[in-house]
Amino acid sequence: MYRIVFSASLILLAGWLPAGARDLKILTGAGMSMPVRQLAGEFAVRTGSKVDVVSDTAGGVQKRMEAGEAFDLVIATTTVVDNLTRQKKLSAQHSNLARMVAGIGARKGTPKPAIADGAAVKATLLAARNISYVDPASGGITGVFFLSQADRLGIGEAVRAKAVLAKNGTGVAAAVADGSAQYGVTLVSEMLPNPGVTVWPLPDPLQMTTIYAAAIATHAQNAMDAAAMLDDLRGPKGREANLKAGLQPVSQ
Repeated sequence: MYRIVFSASLILLAGWLPAGARDLKILTGAGMSMPVRQLAGEFAVRTGSKVDVVSDTAGGVQKRMEAGEAFDLVIATTTVVDNLTRQKKLSAQHSNLARMVAGIGARKGTPKPAIADGAAVKATLLAARNISYVDPASGGITGVFFLSQADRLGIGEAVRAKAVLAKNGTGVAAAVADGSAQYGVTLVSEMLPNPGVTVWPLPDPLQMTTIYAAAIATHAQNAMDAAAMLDDLRGPKGREANLKAGLQPVSQ
């Protein structure tokens, strides 16, 4: 879990908060952390609200909401958002934000691996010393996705034997950056922030189709700021931030 707080009292030179400013609590799937944190910082400066962003795996997002943790805005996979909506924990009004993009990362300075198509990816993974990916048991969907694709390529057993398991995508990137793993496979948006890693998207036949969506919590304490932040996320600012993070735009 990752928590980052943006407070206007720390950012603005004047150090004051407008009358009526309230905390805005956001829970996001890890793959959306990069654009969400960027826009949250901008939102805090613009509005004077304190924005608390918590990042977790898809499974972790669902468990937190089911356990009764309080958040105003929730961003997760459409499956998780739908599940939480059926439990009446999220508003029935959802906004699709971006499509996940999986990639393969290598230590910075390493030549790009052969990944032009499925056959090339198969050969690259079979030749790899080891491969880091998110432990499916942690609740992250990228590990499950990667193993399903490895099984499709007929190399599932070999990939599992080379595993350097991580709790999340940030851990995958760290394993690649410090040399613990030759390659890492997870979301592009989770590897890009690590300066020690270079990442390339997987080819289309092996790409993810999972969508991130957002919804306001049913019992949001600050629904007004949540709605305003959601407008930023689904508008031009959000689109630009998503593209910068290696995510693909989707229609509303």
